[in-house]
Order: sequence, then structure tokens, then C-alpha cells
Amino acid sequence: MKGGTWNPTRRNRNIGTKKSGYSQNNKLTIPSKWCDYRVFWERLTKPVACPIEIKGHQITLLVEPPKDGYIHASTPQDIIRVLNLIPQEHIEEIELVVLRQPKKKEEILKPVWGRFVYYADIGKYHGAGVYIESMKAETTLKWGNRIDPYERKELQALESEGHKITKVKKGYDIRTSAESIRNTQLFRTLPHEIGHAIDYLKNSLEPSINATTEAESDYISDKYSSKPSHDKEEFAHRYAREFYAKMSSQGHLPFSKILNKEKLIEMNLSPEWFGY
Repeated sequence: MKGGTWNPTRRNRNIGTKKSGYSQNNKLTIPSKWCDYRVFWERLTKPVACPIEIKGHQITLLVEPPKDGYIHASTPQDIIRVLNLIPQEHIEEIELVVLRQPKKKEEILKPVWGRFVYYADIGKYHGAGVYIESMKAETTLKWGNRIDPYERKELQALESEGHKITKVKKGYDIRTSAESIRNTQLFRTLPHEIGHAIDYLKNSLEPSINATTEAESDYISDKYSSKPSHDKEEFAHRYAREFYAKMSSQGHLPFSKILNKEKLIEMNLSPEWFGY
């Protein structure tokens, strides 16, 4: 019999691993402030507010200055032109259009071309809003090998919009440019997010003519939140796809970038923010 004291920690294979809690407090997360209840996309840094009018409806365009190396691929004039093509009843509930600069951790954990927010609280500006994120003018997005049928369709759409798709050993490299980013965000992401707004308003805010009791009305108003994410995305995809097909058949889309430095300066915006 060997001498010495038995040390149980030597037989515990979880010591120093995540199973025992090691390094759990180092997990990458989007920071939040205990004194600020707002979501990260509502916390803008020195945004410039520009009132715009779409078919008689007033919308506030908020433009956050992009970081060095980043641009807003679509100009305000681009966005106004696309919004004017959308039926009035589909945009009359939109209060905000936000051109936003994402933080580094947000790009890692929550990368998006844009988003629809059912209610944004940005200081004195609030309401339903469509966000479009600024991006590096030229960068490479990396996708893994395991892609589902939806992601395969997304790759095809990105390629049709001018992104360079390359199959590599570990997946796919998606090389972007200022023009391809604009094509994606202006002609697909913007109407896609409007599609989310329509879906939300249709299933959450509009009273049902078939509701006979308050309980039935409450159930219907909560219909959107219980809708599967896949169904929400499919509705928005279909709306954007049909919108683009209709407008392109009429010769309205696509169109070249609207370059008007004087108008940007008049709106207190820097032309450099838009790739000038």
C-alpha cells in the first residue's frame, strides 16, 4: 500500500473546464448599463435628425456618424426614393428610419444588414423604426460549410446583388463592396423590414372584425409574438421579393446612387459618411 493522502481533485476531470464554471465570466456579451433600460440599438451616439416626408407622412431620419473605414452605403435620397415606391398604407405607421453604426461586439454577436423595431426609444424620438447598419466599404464575410436551404438561397441572392462568393475549405467567403452592400440594403433589406412592419401591424395592432369579446381581442393582438420566426422571415422575404419584381418590371428599380453633396450638407450630414 502506497503512502500519502488521497487528493480527490486529481480524479475530477471537470476541474479547470467550463463544466466547473471556469472562464464563464469571460463570455463575450453586448454590454448594457444598469441605469439605461434601452436596448443597444436604441443607444445612438450623436445622431443627426433629418425630417423627411413620404407621401404626406412625416418620418424622422436619424443618421449616426460612421466610424473610420465604415460608410452608409445608401444616401438619404436613395432611401426616400425607395420609400416613395411603397404603398402609403404600408409606411404610415413607420416613425423612424435609422442609419446606425454598430459597435464591434454587436458585429460579432448580432451582425445584420438591418432590422425592424416595433418600438424604438431614442431620446425624444420614438416609435416603430427601420434600421440600416453601416458597414466597411470592402470586407469579407465568412460562412461555414453547414448551410441550410434558406441560407443557400441567401447566398444566391447575395451573389445576384454583386457580392463575390468563393467556396473555401472551411465554408464560403463573401467579398463585399460599397455597391453590393447598397444593392442588398436598399433594394432588399429596406423592403424586407417594411414587410416585417406590415406583418406586425396586421397581426398585433389591427383589431379583428371577428373578435366579439375583449379576451378574443387580446388573443389576436398577441398573434404576432407567437408566430414562428421562420414564418415571420418568410413573410418579409416574400414581400421584398414581390416588391422588387413589381418595381423592376415598371422600370423603377434598380437605380444608380443619388449623389447630391449640397443636399447632404443642407441636411447637416457629412458627404464622407456616404462614401464620397
